[in-house]
Amino acid sequence: MEKSLNLLNKPILSLCMIVKNEKENLPRCLASAKPYVDEMIVVDTGSQDGTPEIALSYGAKVSYFEWCDDFSAARNYSISLASGDWILLLDADEELVVETENFKQQLADNKELLGYALVREDLNVTNIIGGFHGRLFRNLPNLRYVNRFHEQLKYQDKNLVYGKLEGIKIIHYGNFEEEKVIKKAANRDIPILEDMRKKEDLSLWLLDCLARKYTRIGDREKAEECYVEVLDKLSPNLMDGDPPEDFFWVPTLLHILGVQLLEQKDYETARLICQRGLEWCPNYPPINNLAGEIVRALGFPLGAIAYFEKCLQLGQEGNYYIGEPFEESFLTTYPAYNIGCTYMEMQRLQEALAAFELALTFDANFTAAHQKTDEIKQILASAR
Repeated sequence: MEKSLNLLNKPILSLCMIVKNEKENLPRCLASAKPYVDEMIVVDTGSQDGTPEIALSYGAKVSYFEWCDDFSAARNYSISLASGDWILLLDADEELVVETENFKQQLADNKELLGYALVREDLNVTNIIGGFHGRLFRNLPNLRYVNRFHEQLKYQDKNLVYGKLEGIKIIHYGNFEEEKVIKKAANRDIPILEDMRKKEDLSLWLLDCLARKYTRIGDREKAEECYVEVLDKLSPNLMDGDPPEDFFWVPTLLHILGVQLLEQKDYETARLICQRGLEWCPNYPPINNLAGEIVRALGFPLGAIAYFEKCLQLGQEGNYYIGEPFEESFLTTYPAYNIGCTYMEMQRLQEALAAFELALTFDANFTAAHQKTDEIKQILASAR
């Protein structure tokens, strides 16, 4: 009888967190999750601002972990303390938003999936769509994090296939103060990533992350070295046409590399990157837009317009790749503006004017489109 009661009282969902000096953010995070989880586990990695006491005041179970420059080690310690069937992972600067309170029933009903990806919206960053974060997963001994930085969840050393859970999302507040971001990149993030780079083969995603950190602190030469390494790693796939086995972040990187190559006027390599990108991920708007820019630079304006129109079509139909985040403007403002520029180069001014005006319906403050519109109107007026 006692065993049966214990089973009935077994937690379904455990919140697991690692924190350090989060007294400003932690109350909001814990308050948002508390009504929906059965236990809250907060692992502190060295706070000096009373963070553990705040966690205790919300009813969380607090434990301690000596920081060792390894996010996976800290994450794995936190989830090892969970007793629920499922684990929800949040950072202190995030807030859980639940729109359908029966999401726990969705978890119980699905016997196959090991984890769910949740939408995360950045409160301080607008115009970004796509991208999912694997934050809700079964409490299984073979489900553990790898990578000291930007840790990823693996099951028996394999990537998880995530489902999408409706009615629940994460709001990310973040700290975007430039001085603090630069300090964190220089003092914590870059040293960890460079140490990893010396000891192991960094993934494409982590190389991009390191490049962005170097860009953040103003070291463009080091950032460029990272992207050269990315292109070297991708070269065999670009040549034989087979996508990398670990496809995560590849579309984003292809777009970044393609833009760089276009700026360098290396049209041959840029064209190859776009060709593979469209083969591997045909509905990724940034690559379609980039393909149009490359074709336009090569002197084929009508072909370029076809790619720009494809971006607009993807936006209208909602049939675009959302596995990675990108600017919404790649579905709206950018392709419309590029169509206008292409028609303008062809001296088809009425069609160019219509395209620029379309761009302004998406973004009324788009200065470049305003300038082009005024320019065309002046030309048309003087021709009368």
